[in-house]
Amino acid sequence: MIICVPKEIRTGETRVAIVPDTVKKLTGLGIEVQIEKSAGKAAGFDDEEYRQSGAVIGKTADKIYEEADIVLKINAPEESEFSRLRQGCVIIANFRGKDSAEYLKKAAQRKVSCLALDRLPRLSKTQSMDILSSQSNLAGYEAVITAVKALNKAVPMMMTAAGTIAPAKVLVLGTGVAGLQAIATAKRLGAQVFASDVRPQMKEQAESLGARFLETGNNETFETDSGYAKETSREYQLEQQRIVAEQLKKTDIVITTALLPGKRAPILITKKMIENMPKGSVIVDLAAAEGGNTEGCEDQKTNEYAGVSIIGAGNPATGVPYSASQMFSRNLFNFLQPFYREESRSFEFDYSDELIRAVCLLKRGEML
Repeated sequence: MIICVPKEIRTGETRVAIVPDTVKKLTGLGIEVQIEKSAGKAAGFDDEEYRQSGAVIGKTADKIYEEADIVLKINAPEESEFSRLRQGCVIIANFRGKDSAEYLKKAAQRKVSCLALDRLPRLSKTQSMDILSSQSNLAGYEAVITAVKALNKAVPMMMTAAGTIAPAKVLVLGTGVAGLQAIATAKRLGAQVFASDVRPQMKEQAESLGARFLETGNNETFETDSGYAKETSREYQLEQQRIVAEQLKKTDIVITTALLPGKRAPILITKKMIENMPKGSVIVDLAAAEGGNTEGCEDQKTNEYAGVSIIGAGNPATGVPYSASQMFSRNLFNFLQPFYREESRSFEFDYSDELIRAVCLLKRGEML
């Protein structure tokens, strides 16, 4: 069996799906691993490291795809890559934003199977495979680092002979994995941290990390059966906007993380609210790729409105590609391992298995 790892072609993508340590594990199982030349360079892994780990370095993407039984990628293939796919191969990647019927119909013409790791159910046994959690963890960290670099003031309280500098105030909207890591990072840097979420039960987790939780006084909870936030009522939205607007008047850094599965990200910060923020403040919008939580936000761009910087950071893990690639690679291996068959020295996917059923978008060209 041959596993192939092509270089990512998405603009701004610096990660690689497999790192040398994981190559060693795969080749130790008798699997041949082919890596496109320079596929890991942007993440800090050179070709020689891959060779020493047992990988074969392919010179071109065409050659890589031509022999692949399994293709491992960070992002789902672009449509321009479809013609390169070997018919019948299995593609394992993050398909978020690439799971439309139109996209899958085009991919189906190659009779490929598509396994979307972003669709893994939240179960105890899938925690080590969860690419969304591992990358969101780094996203929360990187969002704070990005904001601090853009801020025109120091973050921690400083007591000097010349006087005292007050700590920066940070507001985190959405306390999922990314939000909680943002709280922890901002707190470690010495900021005064506030947090808000539509799930009241997140208060305890936010406060355990040192944040002050903004409460609406509304006892409604907006959470799916899978533990994700869901769309709020109109009454809740108005009350939350009022509370957030008041906090924004005295906030230096805002990190927004709110997403709705399969929908546009909800607008949490309007331009009117931004107009009342302190000049020089920074908003880092982690939902930018799904439309953003902030009016005036554009993914991969920094815009300024009313003296406030709005940073669209829809793929922040690319800012720490070495660590992000390590974690993604481990997730992939942990997903593959249960399907390894020693007698054939290959991975055999059981399409009746609950995990495969959950992540399978295409089965040999058949749309599921």
